[in-house]
Amino acid sequence: MWKYSEQLMDHFMNPRNVGVIENPDGHAEVGSPICGDAMTLDIEVDDQDRISEIRFRTFGCAGAIASASALTEMARGKSLDEALAIKNRAIADYLGGMPEEKYHCSVMGHEALHAAVADFRKKSAEVAEAATRAAADAGAAGLTLRLSRPGKAVFAGDVADPGAFEKGLSAALTATLGRPVAVELER
Repeated sequence: MWKYSEQLMDHFMNPRNVGVIENPDGHAEVGSPICGDAMTLDIEVDDQDRISEIRFRTFGCAGAIASASALTEMARGKSLDEALAIKNRAIADYLGGMPEEKYHCSVMGHEALHAAVADFRKKSAEVAEAATRAAADAGAAGLTLRLSRPGKAVFAGDVADPGAFEKGLSAALTATLGRPVAVELER
């Protein structure tokens, strides 16, 4: 039988942030070949590049569940770069330590966070590319793309009919990317 800390047992028995996010900004699915554990991680990212929401689901032992729960608590509210700087040892320390044989459980959460952030950045880049191209095709090449997110593109500038531009470009991006993308025009 493994000897677990009180904090680890609390996160195992009462895991925080369990679940899924519908249409997450970033999504990851990882597994550990060492023990067969599996984990999904979803993140929402605000306009300041901070993790505003984070949810996980995991199949695994007490260490895997507690590590995922701890990671979500540690990453929420942090900038993407701050969250990515969370190391495996910091997760284990947050839990009051873990048996060395279970240390690999913290690695899975770390990998999932990196993969979810990579997914967010990839989707954001896809939106930026598609939005810039669609705006140019719509005759609004003079606009500046101020922000791109997996589900949102924000432009700055003026067009003759802002409402029609937002609606039309949103429909074009949604069709192109296969997921809902809202368009906002700041004037």
